[in-house]
Order: sequence, then structure tokens, then C-alpha cells
Amino acid sequence: MNDTKNPKMLNEMGDRYFEGRNTEQNIELAYTYYKQAADTGNPVGLYNVGRYFLAKEQYKNAIDYLTKALSSGYAQAYLLLAEMAMSGKGMRKNKKKAFKYTQEGAKFGDTDAYNQLARYYLEGIGCSKDERKAWEYYQKSADLDNVVGMYQLARLHLSSQPGRKSAQNALHWLDKAIEMKYVPAIHLAIELYQTPHPEFKKRSQTFREEMIFYYLEKLAQSGDVPALEKVALDYYEGSSVTKMNHEKARAYFQILSDKNQTIGLYGLGSSFLYGHGGVKDHKKAKVLLEQAAERGFEKAMAKLGEIYRLGFGVTADPEQAMKWYYDAAKKDHPEALLNLGLLHYRNEIPHASGELAFKYVENAKKKGSIQADYWLGIFYEKGVGVPVSATLSEKHLLQAIQNNVVAAHYKYAMLQYDQAQMVKGKKKQKRMFEAFEHFRAYLKSPSGAKSNQSMAAYQIALMFHQGFVRDPNLRTARYWYEYASELGHPKAMIEVYRMLKKNEPVHALKYLNHAMELNDPEAWYELGVYFLEGSSIQSADPARAKEYFLHAARLKFKPAVDRLAML
Repeated sequence: MNDTKNPKMLNEMGDRYFEGRNTEQNIELAYTYYKQAADTGNPVGLYNVGRYFLAKEQYKNAIDYLTKALSSGYAQAYLLLAEMAMSGKGMRKNKKKAFKYTQEGAKFGDTDAYNQLARYYLEGIGCSKDERKAWEYYQKSADLDNVVGMYQLARLHLSSQPGRKSAQNALHWLDKAIEMKYVPAIHLAIELYQTPHPEFKKRSQTFREEMIFYYLEKLAQSGDVPALEKVALDYYEGSSVTKMNHEKARAYFQILSDKNQTIGLYGLGSSFLYGHGGVKDHKKAKVLLEQAAERGFEKAMAKLGEIYRLGFGVTADPEQAMKWYYDAAKKDHPEALLNLGLLHYRNEIPHASGELAFKYVENAKKKGSIQADYWLGIFYEKGVGVPVSATLSEKHLLQAIQNNVVAAHYKYAMLQYDQAQMVKGKKKQKRMFEAFEHFRAYLKSPSGAKSNQSMAAYQIALMFHQGFVRDPNLRTARYWYEYASELGHPKAMIEVYRMLKKNEPVHALKYLNHAMELNDPEAWYELGVYFLEGSSIQSADPARAKEYFLHAARLKFKPAVDRLAML
């Protein structure tokens, strides 16, 4: 058969123009296709011509063609006639007639007719209310995998008499409808956990939040923009119930970007900027972030500030960075306010001011920056824009620790260690113990800076070596010195050398040589002492010792200068 005369194809072409699918709507052109299908006696074609005449308000012709469709056993025609009876189009308004049309359609096993008949029974439209019949027809529809039937059956399980209520059964049918991407079912599932439904109140808040996110992601996968935005950001930034997943975040940002959504442009730009979830491309990042910034999105403005501050794909330009941060700060973006303060603190811009640095960072805290307390702690310690105050420094650093700012553990520990040097007795011991606990907390985090981690391990080693936390314990001190050495701390390497040089001289020299490779002056000095005094494996060699002392002296190590004066 010629494809142009194939009724199925003719109806599909007609639907395309009748409904405006991927083309301009044209119901007259749709009619020409429908009429060709109807002229072959095709029931769907007859029904569609009826639809056309209904749209044209030519009701007599509509009824004629719908009646012909009924004669060919097409149940959907009954539903359209029921709609006409309900609205009084082409006939008097008559709910009972609408009910009878629907009832006839249901005899053909049509699931849409089942759903409409169930609704009529539930609401008493054209018949007496009969919840039992409503259950029966929604169940029939659901059993035939009709998503509306599943959804409505779930609603009955939630709202009927206590004996028939079942939130678990409701979820069963909602999940089946959700598998078929039925959006109202997703919304209802989210509502059950958000409210929450009485049956779910016994479950933990975390469990409910996890389930909400699960269904929210299903909603995102249906193309819902707010859900896409929420899911993309949660995967990008992480949340209380969602681990960071930059690959998934990037994929969702791409979908949003394709939909020309601002958050999509921002998120995809950020992903390109740092290489999160895929390739790094500073040029693409800048283009996408500029597009989002042009729409007034302050997060994108702040990222552009970072691009210019750090020189990502451009020449570093603190003044241009300041411009973008300032634009974002005018919209109260907390991290932009923070970075404006840091530009002043680091003297990276003209007319930098400690007072302005403090003011911007203080405002950043008020607007919700979790990093602000960390910097306020540093400012109070150093007297940046405010008088020095160890008390206020401690207060802000402790708040930063509560905000999970890892670096605050290290800074607070160093502050406690320094303060401990100024007191004695129990006060000293208390501060040392505080320092120990926070150094250790800092070392547990994988995100700490390696140089600070090495210093933290070294400080702990000193505490055990000198007995600041409890009685001196050389074994424990050696463990921490070796740990600090692995992290690259030269002073720790020297301490390990001193501990081992008598009984394990070969092993000890390895640590000392590593410290010398880092050009630590004390390491050069210690090697000078080693050759001056000799050891069980090395004869004294004053000439070689002098070479090492000279090297240490050139690095301005005073003990080496003093030693040379005595040679």
C-alpha cells in the first residue's frame, strides 16, 4: 500500500498539524489528512474528523463522524461524546448521558474510559456516588498499566476509609506510575515525604530527605526546570543527604544550559572553570559565566571575579576582579564580599585598607559566608582594621570550626599553642591540650594544605617530645616526627636524625640528607657537626665539616656563624 494512503500515517500527519507538534498549528491541513484516513473507513480517522468539526463548532458533523467511529468500535469516541454532553456542545447538557457514553466506552476495555467512569462514580456525576465502583475501575485501569489509573488508585489508598487506607500501597502504585514518567505521581510522592504522611513520621528526617531527593531527581529527569536546578546544585555542592557528584551535576547543568536557563550557564561555566565532572576549559567557562552575569546572576559575577583574581585563562587582574566582585557584592553575594575584603587585606588593589578589609569580611559574615569567621579570627589576631584581640580571634575561629571550615582547626591550634607559651601550670596544659586536639582534627581532613599538615604533625611531635600534653614520650614523638617528615617538614627530619644518629646512623643520615635537599640551614649545620665529631661509621673530617658550616652560615644560620668563629 502507498504510504500516503496508509491510515496510520495519515492520522499521525494530521495529529502533527492539529496539535502543532514541531510545526505551526494548522487544523485545516490536519483535516485533509484525517479525511483521507476516514474515507478508508478507518475508525481513528473518523474520530479525528469528529474532533476537527468539534473544534470548528460544527457539532452536527462532529456527532455524525463520532457515531461512525463508534460503529467501528472506537471507544475514544464515547469519551468525546461524553465531553460534549457534559458541556452542552451539540446537545443539551446532560450528566446522565455523559455517564452512559462513558459506561459504553468502558465495555470496550478502554483504560481512559475506566478512569473517567471511576471519577464519575467517585464524584457522583450522572450517577449515585459509589466509592467501591470507583476503586474497581481505577484498579482495572492500573492493572492495564494506565498511569492515570495508577495515580488515582494511589490517591484512593491515601484518602479512603481507614480500613482501605495504605500509604505503602499508594507508594507502590505511585512508583509504577513514576517508572512511566508520570509527573503528577512524582509530585505526590514528594508531598508524602515532605508533609510528611502519618505513616512516614516514624522514619528519620534523614531518610525522608533522601527519599525527597530521590523523587526530585525523577522529576528532574522529566525535564522539570526547578527540579533540574535543585538536583544539579545539590550534586555540585553536596548537601546533608547528597554526596558531591560533579559528573552528574555537569550533566544536569548541560541540560539546563540547553534550555537556556541561567543556572545551567552558571553551573556549566563553573564546571569548565575547575574541570569538575569533565574537561577543564577556561575559555568556555568565561563565555558561559559572562552570559549568566549579563542576566544579573550574582554567583556568575563572583566566579568572573575569581577568574581575573587567579588568572584562569586570562592575565591576572585584581582591579578587574574587584569590579566583578563589587557587582556581585551589590546583590549581597557573601563570597564576593569576602573576596573584596581579601583583596584589601592582601594589598592587591590601589588604596587597599585594613579597615575596608574588615568591613567587607564582617558584612560577608552577616550575609552568610561560612568562611568569614575564619578570616575575622585572623584579622583579630593580627589587628587588621581592628585592635588585636586574642579573645575575639578565638571566638571567630571556634565559630568557623562549627561551620566546618577545616583551616580553622589549624589556625585555632596555632593560636592556642602560642598563647600557651605565655602562661604556666594548668592554664598552659589546658591550652596545649586544646592545640593538640585541633592539630589532630586538622590532620584527619583530606582537604588540609600539605604545608600546614606537616607543621601540625611537627607541633604534635614537639608536644610529646617536651611533655607539654603529658609526660615526655619519645616513641610517640618519633612517630609524629616521622609523619611530619613524610609530609615534607625539614625540622621534623632533623629531629628524627637526632633521635637515630647514635644507634641507626645510616638511617638517620637519610633524614638529614632529605632536609638538606630542602636547603634547610640547620640540616647543613648538623651535617657539619657530624663530620666534625665523627661517628661509628665516619671518621672526623674537620675540613669537610667547615664546608657545611660555611653553607649554613651563608643561609644566615647563627650557630654556624658562631661555630666558624671557633674553628
